[in-house]
This record gives sequence, C-alpha cells and structure tokens, in this order.
Amino acid sequence: MSEELQATSGEAPNGWPWGVLRGFREGRQEALHEVYRMHAEEVARQLRYGFSFTSSGRAHRFVGYGSAFELHDVLHETFLRAFEPSARMRYDGIRPYGPYLKAIARNIVLRGFRAREVLFPSIGDETEGLDSAQLLDEPSRDSPEQLVAREEVRQLVQEFLETLAPEDRTLLRLRFMQGLSQRDAAEQMGLGRQRVRGREEKLRKQLVRFLARRGETGLLPSVAILPGWAVWALLMEAWR
Repeated sequence: MSEELQATSGEAPNGWPWGVLRGFREGRQEALHEVYRMHAEEVARQLRYGFSFTSSGRAHRFVGYGSAFELHDVLHETFLRAFEPSARMRYDGIRPYGPYLKAIARNIVLRGFRAREVLFPSIGDETEGLDSAQLLDEPSRDSPEQLVAREEVRQLVQEFLETLAPEDRTLLRLRFMQGLSQRDAAEQMGLGRQRVRGREEKLRKQLVRFLARRGETGLLPSVAILPGWAVWALLMEAWR
C-alpha cells in the first residue's frame, strides 16, 4: 500500500485505513486494488465452499464452484458491481465490508439457481446421510464446454510462458504455482522484493500485449482490471 493511502493516521470505523476509504469513494484505482486485496479471499472462499439457503420453503445448499473459471467469473462480477460509483457512494464506511461483498456474490449465485439445480441439492434428498464436510468437499463436474475452455486457456498459458526468459518463468512458478510470497520468492531468487514486484507488473503488461495479439479479448478485461496476483493465479491454475 502506498504512503498516500496510509497518509491519514488511524483506522476508519470499518477497519480500513482512512486513506483507503477516501480513495475508495473517489474511485482511485490503487484504493480499489487495495480493497480487492483485503477482501477477495473471503469472497472466493464462500464461492469455493458454498452456503445454505431456503427456496419455496425447502432448504438447499450451494455446493460451491469446482471450476476456477466459474469462481473467477462470479468473483469478478461481484467486485465490478461493488465498485460501481453509486455502490461506492452508498457505502458508509462504518459497517464491515466483507459481509456486504458476500451478499452480492450470494445474489449472483442464486440468480442462476433455477437453471443449475445440480449445484443446489435439496438438503435431505440426495444429500441425506452426508455430513457437512462431505458436502463442502464434493467438487462439481465441469461441462464439456468448460473442459474445452480450460484446455484452450492451458495452451494459451503454455504459449505465453514459452515467450518468457527462464528467470521470469521461475518467478511465476514460485509465486503462483508454489504459492510463495513476494518476499520468499525474492529471497529464493536472490532479488530484492521491489524488483520482484516490478517484474510481476511488467509481466502482466506483457500478458496484455500477448492476449491482444492473439485476439483473446475475453480475457483482457480481467487482466486490465484485476490486481496482477489474481490474474496470474487464475492463469497458472490452468497451466497445472
């Protein structure tokens, strides 16, 4: 986080630094990225592991997305809605922001309830006899279309990686396949943390140019809007 976002001492009532809250209301990109960084994990966890709800008097459970691509789409839409100017201005900076985001994500998921009932089994029917851990851990099956899309992205990632220098490929593997922090990756590669951070941003811009040359406009909005780590995590998962 920049010194400018931390400039005002103390925390806002919702736990954010005052500079982040002020920048969030103004729609500043750096503040939006910081809010995303602070809250994306808890929203993604809800989308991965699911939640229970009631419809027409019956209890159901959304079992969560087994596909990283579906999860990413809903996560992306959640923050796009939350970051709209009217939504930002309505937020008072007092209530915790995480529950608000999870409510948006929940509504997006439930919007597709009728069309995708396989993801929403009625509790007490086919789920009878399963404990909560089994319900949480059981993955959903990808459709043939999703499998094709996953393979296309995997090939795209492989082609992009082949354009990089060995040191850059090593950095991406350490960060987004092995899950090392920037500090640990920098230490393992014998680099400074700031250099690692700058190299990641440079690689993200290279990815934007690569996708543009390939005509992959569907992935460009994610690369342009989301923080670098979120983009790399999505693409590197496809490369596994």
